[in-house]
Amino acid sequence: MDPFLDPGTGPHPLLVRVLITLGIGLLIGLEREYAKRVVDKEEQFAGVRTYPLIALLGFLCALLGEQFGPAFLVVGLAGLFAMVVASYVMMARSESFGITTELAGIIAFLLGVLVFADHILLATTITVLVVSLLTLKVRLHTFIASLSPADIRAFIQFTIISALVLPFLPRGAIGPGGVWDLHEVWTMVILVTGISLAGYLLVKVFGHGKGILFEGLIGGLVSSTAVTLSLSRRARSGTLTASQLAAVGIVASTSVMYPRILLETWVVDRHLALHLLPSILAITATATLAAILLWRRTDQRPGTASDLEVTNPLNFGVALQFGAVYMLVQWLMMLATTHYPAQGLYAGSLLFGATDMDAITLSIARRGELNAAPRATAILLATISNTVMKLALVLIFGHRGLRTRVGIGFGAILVATVIAVLLG
Repeated sequence: MDPFLDPGTGPHPLLVRVLITLGIGLLIGLEREYAKRVVDKEEQFAGVRTYPLIALLGFLCALLGEQFGPAFLVVGLAGLFAMVVASYVMMARSESFGITTELAGIIAFLLGVLVFADHILLATTITVLVVSLLTLKVRLHTFIASLSPADIRAFIQFTIISALVLPFLPRGAIGPGGVWDLHEVWTMVILVTGISLAGYLLVKVFGHGKGILFEGLIGGLVSSTAVTLSLSRRARSGTLTASQLAAVGIVASTSVMYPRILLETWVVDRHLALHLLPSILAITATATLAAILLWRRTDQRPGTASDLEVTNPLNFGVALQFGAVYMLVQWLMMLATTHYPAQGLYAGSLLFGATDMDAITLSIARRGELNAAPRATAILLATISNTVMKLALVLIFGHRGLRTRVGIGFGAILVATVIAVLLG
């Protein structure tokens, strides 16, 4: 059979890779054509036709390079680079100094090379990332303008936490009963702080002006407890609308706690995460539905401003604090489960779930010597404790109208959780 069409048992056939290459170029070209000609009303280096051709050029240079030597690939890339430089010089004369479009052309060429090498998943992933960055131009510029010096320090500290501290921490069991592994502990610190930081970035980029339901959902990625406390205090203005909006945000932020738990569990123990999946989906659906029903009973609509404010959750002190709490929970959970594994696990979950849901979730997930069923039950019990704690915050800092509305939403969540525990 013609090798151009033969699927074989290894790489994808050339025809399929050619079509994927053209599709990648077309996707980048569509975005650049729209952004430059329609939105910015500017001339551009390349458009919807040129980018597929550039990607195809990379594919063909890689093909010829494999058949006749790497010189074809080097010459093709050098020629494209020369064309990009010439285009930039011409654009600069009209005081257009952006080089994003030209760089996208070089990336399209290299993506064509990747597709020829049959790295299709990598090429398509990079394409999605590139197009996402290109389309988020306005939002990213707005986000950068909204950053404070404290935010910049937080990003620097996260880099220190993740890239500079972890490689120097020793591996291996230490401490009483060998319960701690400093490398693993700090990995969990990076995981939790990374999730919180990602939620904060999403609030910065997408949250404002989208309505309290959307803002509550994103704010829950940072800290549902912080959102609950903040909105409970702000609802003290006494107006009916303030109470309604605060209840929506509190219940919505709590609904996100469950996917966050699932993500943390998946990173540590995928078997446990799969065991938790049906329960988490059911509880998340219940919580989200409760938030939507509360939202529909208010005057809030998308695009209306709200009072929800989320502060940057990351600094080095907070990371150290979480690491210490996580180590303490690990040690206490080991003591609690030494003689009474199930009872100690459940008691520890109810106790620590009210204080730090991340620490107890990761501690339970790390207990791989226990079966998945009791560990899943323990995590669900911890969420019950955490939800009751947040309800107590509403009762203490909120007012009557807020307590009633949040009580209805949390009541539905607790009922769903109890059913999941009984069925598990």
